[in-house]
Amino acid sequence: MLLDGLNYYKTCSDSDWKRTLKVEDRAVRVANLIAQYGAQPTASALREAYELLLDIERWKAMCLEDRIGNAGRNPEQLVWNAFRGALDSKNDRDCILSIMQLKGFGSTTNDDTGVRGAKVASAALRFLKPDTWGVVDWRTAAMLEFLSQSDGDVDQAMVLAKKWRADDLRETYKGINEDWACAINQKYRDMQATPSFPRTVDVEMAIFGLSMMAWPFH
Repeated sequence: MLLDGLNYYKTCSDSDWKRTLKVEDRAVRVANLIAQYGAQPTASALREAYELLLDIERWKAMCLEDRIGNAGRNPEQLVWNAFRGALDSKNDRDCILSIMQLKGFGSTTNDDTGVRGAKVASAALRFLKPDTWGVVDWRTAAMLEFLSQSDGDVDQAMVLAKKWRADDLRETYKGINEDWACAINQKYRDMQATPSFPRTVDVEMAIFGLSMMAWPFH
């Protein structure tokens, strides 16, 4: 069952899940501040949004030091504007492009792929708009493909997934840009049909959990 993936995600690491919930709480506070202050944020509101960006970078990087540092190079006002633009956007593409203005979140073209990567930006949206967004990365993209090949049968999808090396799949799905990210996110929404998955992010976490079962972290 898809729910098995969500349960695995939440229980695999208690500390990781607690950190996720803390970032979610801060994101709610920031969204409320943006709704309150709009184009005229206070200094403390700007700082709260900036700290959220740092939290999201650390969360997405799983606290690996070599993947942390770019978020802090963004001016506080730019962070506020990017978050505000994402929350106010009327379509998915504009939403993720607003976040991709930020350093470390897709502002530059990747030398290997030749595209502006949208994966880290999707992590910001996962916290700012969890009802309609989940994280997009190679793991979820690959697992969605195996679920599609098995007509949604989770057990069969896991059999297919375990035939592949994680490194090969990481290479296959490394060039996820804004349009690809939006398409993947829509697939999460299309699967959001039961009380077990009230938010789009719950579907994404379930799929990510299945990927952790198929290709464990080492």
